[in-house]
Amino acid sequence: MHILSVVSAVLALVLAVFWASVGVGGLTGRLERNRWVGVRSDETMRSAEAFAIGNKVAAPGFLAAALVLLIGGVLAFGGDLGFLFGFGATVIGFAIAAVAAGIGVRVAATVPEPEDESGGCSADCCSGGSDDQAQDSCSTESCETDDPASDCGASSCGSCALQGMCTTEHAVEPADATR
Repeated sequence: MHILSVVSAVLALVLAVFWASVGVGGLTGRLERNRWVGVRSDETMRSAEAFAIGNKVAAPGFLAAALVLLIGGVLAFGGDLGFLFGFGATVIGFAIAAVAAGIGVRVAATVPEPEDESGGCSADCCSGGSDDQAQDSCSTESCETDDPASDCGASSCGSCALQGMCTTEHAVEPADATR
């Protein structure tokens, strides 16, 4: 058996396992939003719901890519020219996965933007507007805490408070800061 046939077979089979696991995870909803696996784009990463829907839509395509890679990987063990099956399946599998991911991105783009309930930067507390606007829109509850980043919410830009974007009468003056 030719070494290229073995290499292409192993590559195709490893990719088949990868795409099958991503496809099953996306189809069952067990694939959580992350930066490494699944359909990752601006549209899918903006919320957990968009990520789940985009990957669920793309999952059948990922499973089809895994099937093509599995067949190509098995056929690659078939002889001296078997490497053509392995490398051909790899190219076709990536093409199928790319089309499926593109469809997932388009569907994820239809998911409405998540509403920011934290009163964070999108609520103009720290959006860089004038100090009067920042004071008016910054609730007293969010600016009276000891944590300087709390006025921008846990999932928001926390560092804007540290830059003095949301100042109130309760804010610590830079000369008084002991940190």
